[in-house]
Order: sequence, then structure tokens, then C-alpha cells
Amino acid sequence: MNGSNSRIVWPHFARRSDFGPGLKSSMQMRVSAIFSSGFDARNADCLMFFTSDTQSLHPLSLLVPASVVDLVFQDCLISLSEGSLSFAAANGRRYDLVETDPVKVPDACSIADLKLIQENLKMLIASLKLFGRRSIILDLVLGCNTEKNILSGAETIIFAANPDLNSLAGFIGAGEGLTPAFDDFLTGMLFVDRFTLINRINMPDDFFANISRRTTVQSLQQLGFAANGKLSLRFESFIGEFMSRNLKSADIVKIINCGHSSGTDILCGIWHYLDQTINRSN
Repeated sequence: MNGSNSRIVWPHFARRSDFGPGLKSSMQMRVSAIFSSGFDARNADCLMFFTSDTQSLHPLSLLVPASVVDLVFQDCLISLSEGSLSFAAANGRRYDLVETDPVKVPDACSIADLKLIQENLKMLIASLKLFGRRSIILDLVLGCNTEKNILSGAETIIFAANPDLNSLAGFIGAGEGLTPAFDDFLTGMLFVDRFTLINRINMPDDFFANISRRTTVQSLQQLGFAANGKLSLRFESFIGEFMSRNLKSADIVKIINCGHSSGTDILCGIWHYLDQTINRSN
């Protein structure tokens, strides 16, 4: 199985080829939130995401048939072990799934064609201006900032060419959502820095300890993925294409529309970081 839009069929499940390094081979967790195409389940060690959408897979998620999402319920107990996944549904029946081939993830890719990247950056910012979802980050990036923006006055720190994460830690948690707007913006910067092998952003040893009480578990994990050059397959594939072919607005709008404003805010981070790296350093 690869990272296409393919969906998995009963009674199988799959995980990414880079799934959760360091996790126990067997674990139990309880469903904590249910969404339209997936659900969260957590224990003391981590928050897992179960999804029927291949493109939503991140390093702590599992791909399951869509029917599993319909069968689980709040506090439903999920058991995961090598090669098997089981749970008891609200109807009292126990269901067992068998693991199939892992989902391959895109390889990191270095910047090779500067002219191509510059053209794609122009298309990206134009698409954000036209179709970006309203957020404190988009207002900041487009220069539409107002006194009401909670990030007002912090532009010098936020838009520094070589970001100091200790200085930015104070903005973590700013904005609404399970992954607040500023966290998504920083995620975009970190992710593209690592995925394109630039590796310029220095990660202080105590960064995650310092921000752990400022934001959500979902956001902490997402930032951790980004710091290792990972995100969801959707964004990993997008950056691979960004580096290799001319993008059209339609390619970008699909990413903009992810989540409430998360797609917009992550793309703002990607645009800002690459714009600083490619254009302003020349």
C-alpha cells in the first residue's frame, strides 16, 4: 500500500512505515473523541489517531476501514499489538482486525530548482490571499494585522530569518482549535525546514518541556512530528510536489481547506520559511 487516496478494507488495518518509534509493541487505549472520518484514542503514553483517510496518516495514526469509525463509541477500549487490533463495539460484539502492509511515506527532498520554488511560492501566497481561511496568522502574514490580533507587535520575533524557538515559545497556544493557529504556523516552518533538509532551525533541548502546559496534546505531538520532518501524508506529499513540479492553485486549495484554519496556518508557515530562505537570502 502507498500514500495514495486508497482506502483500506475490512478486516485489515495498517500503519505508516515510520509508525511511532519507541512505542510499546502492545498497548491499550480508550476512545477520547470521534470525528467524521476518524477518532482519537489515548492512554498515559500517547494520543493515537485512527482514520479511514490515507492522506491524514501521521506517525501516530492507524488506517482503519470506515466502518470502524461507525462502530466505536466514547471510552471504547482499543487493544493494539503486533499484527492485530481489537475492540468491543456498542452492540456488544468484539471485532478483530489484522495488520496488512505498511503505508509507505515520501522521502525527504532537498531544494534543487530555485526558480521552480520561487514560482511555487508566488502561487502559494496568491492562493492564500484568495482562498485562505480567516485566522490571526493569515492576517499577520498578509500585513492585515490589527490591534485585536493577539500577535500584534510580535512580528520582529515571529518573522525572524533564523527563528529562536525559545523566544517563540511564549506564543505557543495562541489561537483557537485542537492545534492553535500559532502552533500550526510554527509546525509549517519546522516541518519544511526538516523535510527539505535545510535543518537551520535549532531545537533547544528543553523546548517541549517549556511549552507542554501552554498548548494541547494534539499540538505538542504535531510539533514533535514536524521537528523530525514528519506531518501527515497530505503535507509530506504536497512538499514533495512543491519541490518537483509547477503547482496550480487547485493543488494548493485542497491543502488550504484542511481543518478549520490549520491548513491555512501551516501553509503560511511553509510559505514564510521558504520565502525567507530562498528569496531574502539571495
